[in-house]
Amino acid sequence: MMKYLKKSLFCIVLLMLFSLTNVYAKEKVKVYIFEAGGCPYCELQEEYLKGLESYDKKFEIIKKELYVDHVDWQKGKDYDLGVKVANGFKKVGFEDASYKGTPFVVISDLYAKASYSTSLEEIINEAYEKGDKDIVKCYEKGNTICLDYLKENSNSNIDNSGGIIITIIICSIIMISTYIIKSNIDKKDIIEIIKKDNNIQ
Repeated sequence: MMKYLKKSLFCIVLLMLFSLTNVYAKEKVKVYIFEAGGCPYCELQEEYLKGLESYDKKFEIIKKELYVDHVDWQKGKDYDLGVKVANGFKKVGFEDASYKGTPFVVISDLYAKASYSTSLEEIINEAYEKGDKDIVKCYEKGNTICLDYLKENSNSNIDNSGGIIITIIICSIIMISTYIIKSNIDKKDIIEIIKKDNNIQ
């Protein structure tokens, strides 16, 4: 009976740990570069990003054509999307979000800026840890309220503490189950000892 309980408990713990790893499997952050054809700063931005150690591990680059070229500034196939994204970010306080310059880089709901930057690694890591909100995809799907939650929380960071709560609940269940099973085993052992003592006397 005790071997059966130990095996059952072991299987339950393994299943819970396996389910936790699936819950916390993180997806790569999508770093969007809205660019103009032949734009030297766009090429430098992509080169910088590809040079980061976390490239293709924690994030991927998705290029969007904001302008066909950087000379005539003819609207590209993703121009309307770039305008929506830039305006959406501007409404919630991202003053440097602009579709009028390239590269226009967007990272989750944390960064939207139309300028070349070599300080994006920390932002990418933060987006990876918090989970990518993929605001560009939200606008691409035709949604218009992709950043409204930032208006309500403009001075505070959105924290994804749901995973911590789930972990605490699962650990509590494991501890309580272990205590109950151990108590039942101890209780049975004590009863067996009392029975043996009574037979001896």
